[in-house]
Amino acid sequence: MNSNLTNDNLYQRDASRTQLFGPRSSMRNSELDRASPYDKGAHFDYSESRLSQLESQSEEHIGSMTQKVKALKALSMKMGDEIRGSNHTLNSLGDTFENTSKKLKNTFGSMMEMAKRSRISIKTWLLIFFLVAILFFWVWIT
Repeated sequence: MNSNLTNDNLYQRDASRTQLFGPRSSMRNSELDRASPYDKGAHFDYSESRLSQLESQSEEHIGSMTQKVKALKALSMKMGDEIRGSNHTLNSLGDTFENTSKKLKNTFGSMMEMAKRSRISIKTWLLIFFLVAILFFWVWIT
């Protein structure tokens, strides 16, 4: 076997690695007391003037946020009114289209009935309708 494996120091870390990380006891007490490793020993000023200044800034921010929330609420209320109005308009438009569709079906049915009673073929009526449509189109263009 290899002589390195039988060595009693096998379980110990390499000396250079131990020096790299260093023992924890070498840290200063101020470094151990910090809440965050990124805190560089900053000292917070908790004086009355500083606290009142921070309080006034906080109240200003809350006031501006309150105004923004009120503006958003007013905007959303107006949007809701607009949406309700649009829905009403769309419903009435749908009813109008439905009524128009019924009228056109009745008119087409009456026209078909008239064509059957007059002994003129449907092709003749379609030709007459086409000629009248072309005449209206010609008048509309000129």
